[in-house]
Amino acid sequence: MAIKVRVLRSVQAGLTGMSGLVALSSGVTACTAEQAEGDSYESDESALTVANAGTGVFTLGWDYTSTLGYSFSSKNSVDEYVRAGEKMTFAIPSHFLWQQLYPNEGAPADLARLKKLSAKVKVTFVKDGGATTSTTVSTNNSFTGTQTYDLAALTTQFSVNKKATSIRFEIAISDAADATKKATVLSTQLGEVPVIGGTLPNKTALFDTSASNLRERILEGGKPVAGANLALAYTDWRAATLVDSSSIDRTIGDATSYGRFGAFKMAIQGELQYEITYAVAIDGVWQAEQALTANAKSRLLSGYGRVAYEGLLPLAAGAQKFELYFHVKTYLVADYNKFTGVGWRKYEQGERLLVREKWDNEHGAYADNYDFTTEKK
Repeated sequence: MAIKVRVLRSVQAGLTGMSGLVALSSGVTACTAEQAEGDSYESDESALTVANAGTGVFTLGWDYTSTLGYSFSSKNSVDEYVRAGEKMTFAIPSHFLWQQLYPNEGAPADLARLKKLSAKVKVTFVKDGGATTSTTVSTNNSFTGTQTYDLAALTTQFSVNKKATSIRFEIAISDAADATKKATVLSTQLGEVPVIGGTLPNKTALFDTSASNLRERILEGGKPVAGANLALAYTDWRAATLVDSSSIDRTIGDATSYGRFGAFKMAIQGELQYEITYAVAIDGVWQAEQALTANAKSRLLSGYGRVAYEGLLPLAAGAQKFELYFHVKTYLVADYNKFTGVGWRKYEQGERLLVREKWDNEHGAYADNYDFTTEKK
């Protein structure tokens, strides 16, 4: 059941007024200065707090896209995202710690020797690109794994700052067997991890896929919030699933290639590109379709080449519900400059052809729209 808290015009009123005393006596935390802006209003708990932050582990693993060759990824109890308020630990491979201290020596087979290495991780919470607060956790002589290659040192737990939009990491490494050995891995060498929920009451509606199924999620939990912004994100894999991209003929010509038995002709393929727009009706009033912007560095996707199509839907303070659908156009782009030995050309260089067009509605094209009700800010 959603908890209602009354946020007053000033903190003083909340502490001295009868409603503030009732709130304190019932175990509800008194409002903060950040919550006390504006007029009095009632707020659903999920408008101001991530519905289910969960727990998770940051694991340091190989990443060829980073300058160090390693970066942190997370395994979380809710889904693939780190959330504001989530309780996290670290698992750092012992062979990585050894490599930083002894770059010219292979990791010893003796696990007891590797277990003498320790690390402190400085966690810096970032809000809209700027560092805010930080905390530090240390390995605590707990490990997972039984071999040199999978032994990892575990840290104590910390909670993700509730206003963070991303996290940076710095690792200080030492060796109990040799106090002179120290190493530091800077935050610039490790990737920055995005955080979901640090911008509440602004929320995120993600339209993606689970295997071959289309799905929709409010990542922070609860409902979109009236009087706040709703970030819309539509993934490339959802678009490919919707239009059945594997069935599209992408042949743009042929080129000469060479193999074991000499020259042969091979088909060459063009690239598929998507244009995605959406239309929304707020409290029954439809607005014109608006374009989503392709973002190859989306906070919501990981992996080389992934793209999210994103936009922002402002919801008026009085908005009670809205309907939503998407319009997906798929284009085939003929770029012959990517190939050598091009022979037959089916299209002109740079030609862009509309090869498939579909609407994404709940229960299929031209069916019901995606329906949302709102909660109060």
